[in-house]
Amino acid sequence: MRAHVWQTARFDQAALRKARALCLLALPALLALTSAPAQAAGIDSAYTKLKLDACAVLKTYEEDGGVDLKCSGYRGIPVFVSEGDLRTTVAFGKDSANGASFGPFNSPGETVEWRLSGGKPFAAILRFHLDPGDGSGKTVSVLGIYTIGDAGRESCPVGYVDASVNKNANVLARQVADEAARGFTCDVDRPRYHGAVSELGGSATAVRD
Repeated sequence: MRAHVWQTARFDQAALRKARALCLLALPALLALTSAPAQAAGIDSAYTKLKLDACAVLKTYEEDGGVDLKCSGYRGIPVFVSEGDLRTTVAFGKDSANGASFGPFNSPGETVEWRLSGGKPFAAILRFHLDPGDGSGKTVSVLGIYTIGDAGRESCPVGYVDASVNKNANVLARQVADEAARGFTCDVDRPRYHGAVSELGGSATAVRD
């Protein structure tokens, strides 16, 4: 009888050790599933270069040396860039008068981040470099988040993140894009800054006007 009880206890302990081992093997997979909500939701990023010298010239303006450009974006989606008086406005997918700019002199960065849902872009993020033009050499960079225009929908700024005073500016800009861009209505909703804002960085005309 004692032998039988001892063998049963020994069997139970072996089964318990095996169950614990299986749980430990399954734990990494469970953690991976819970640590990537964006991927589970089908949201991802793609990147394209914005090289103004390679863009098509749509129109030039003699009075201020301005120019309207049409550039190639993600999978052929056009990026419209207008430069004049050392300031830049942009629109994605569809040319628009809602591009807005900044009060100080500014220029766009060379990389566009496209936020995708199920492989389809719903927002674009572009960095701008702002210069007060006073010879101080003081510049800041601001991330602009934009809707993507198509039939029946305009392209316009959804919000801004001042990268000079926010350590995780790119992460915050993606969050704004993911949460606000798809439900944003141009000419109705008003863009705003997210996170901390510096005096120079907080000069987006779409927010101030």
